[in-house]
Amino acid sequence: MTFFKCIKNNSLSGIYLMHGEEEFIKDSALKALKDTLDDVSRELNLQTLENAAADDIISACETLPFFAERRMVICRSLPTDSEGKKLAAYLPSMPESTLLVFFIRGKAKETPAIVKAIKAHGTIVEFDKCSPQDAIKWVMQQQKRLDVTIPEAAARHIVNLAGTDISVLNNELTKAAGYVGRGNELTKDAISKCVTRSLEVRIFDMQDYFLAGKAQDGLRAYRTMLSDGENPFGIAAFMENRFKAMLTARTYIDKGLNRDRVLAITGSSFPAKKAYEAALRYSRQELVEILRLFANVGYLQVSGQQTDTAALEMALIRSMPRKR
Repeated sequence: MTFFKCIKNNSLSGIYLMHGEEEFIKDSALKALKDTLDDVSRELNLQTLENAAADDIISACETLPFFAERRMVICRSLPTDSEGKKLAAYLPSMPESTLLVFFIRGKAKETPAIVKAIKAHGTIVEFDKCSPQDAIKWVMQQQKRLDVTIPEAAARHIVNLAGTDISVLNNELTKAAGYVGRGNELTKDAISKCVTRSLEVRIFDMQDYFLAGKAQDGLRAYRTMLSDGENPFGIAAFMENRFKAMLTARTYIDKGLNRDRVLAITGSSFPAKKAYEAALRYSRQELVEILRLFANVGYLQVSGQQTDTAALEMALIRSMPRKR
C-alpha cells in the first residue's frame, strides 16, 4: 500500500524489485507505475527488457530521458552469476534520471548478488498473498470502479466462497456486479447465485469435516467435487501439501515453540494458522504416515492396485485424527 501511495504521488526514484505471489496486484502496480510517465513521451522513455545481459541493462539505464525528467527501465528477469555481480557493482552509480524496475513473476531468491545490491541501494516490494481480511478490504475498495454498493458482510461472503486470490476474486466480483447491475447493492444472495467456490475453499471445508471426525460429511463433500469435474490428483496434491504444512508445524511444536513462535516461522496466513491448529491433533509419526498416503495416490493408480478415486478416498478416511 505504501508503494501504491508513492506511485500516486509520483515520488518513486532509484531501483525497485517487485516480486511475490500475488500477481494481480503486482500487475496493477506495474500498470500504475507506467502511467506515471508523460503520455506524449512515454514510448520514448519506457524500455522493457526480457532476459537482458548486464551490459544491456546498464546501457538502458545510462540513456538520457527524452524531453522528460526521467526514463523508466523495466527488467523482467534478474541477471545471475557473473552477470548479476557486474550489474550489482553498477547500481550505486546509476543516474538519478533513471527509474530501474525489476519485475519478477513469483518470489525472487534472496541469495543472488543482484538482490542483495537492490536491498542495499534500492527498495524491495514484496506482493504477498492476501490474508482474508486484506482480501475483504480489497473487495470493498472496488465499489466505485464497479458502481455497486458492497456491504462488509457481502465482501466477507465472496471471499469465503472464492478465496483470497485477487485475480479469481476480481473475476467473480465483476460477474456478481454485472448480475445485480450498476447502482445497486451487491447482496449475499446474489453472490451465492453467481460466484463459483474455489477448489481451495472447498477442500478446506472438506478437510474440516474429517478433522471433526465427520467422515460421512467429508466423503459427501469429496464426491461432490468429483461430480463437479475436479481432478482427484489435484485434490490429492493439495492434501499432501496441507499435511506437509502440518508436519512442519508439528516439528516446531515438538521443539517446545508456542503458537506465536511457530507462526512467526511458518507465516501467519490463513493456511498456516489452519495447519498449526490441525497439527495439534496429530503426532509427528501420524502425520508422516498420512502424508505418505496422499503421496502414494498416483503410484497406486499407475500400478493398478487401486483407482485414483478409491485410493484418495481411503487416504481421506485414514487422515482423520485418532481419538485420544
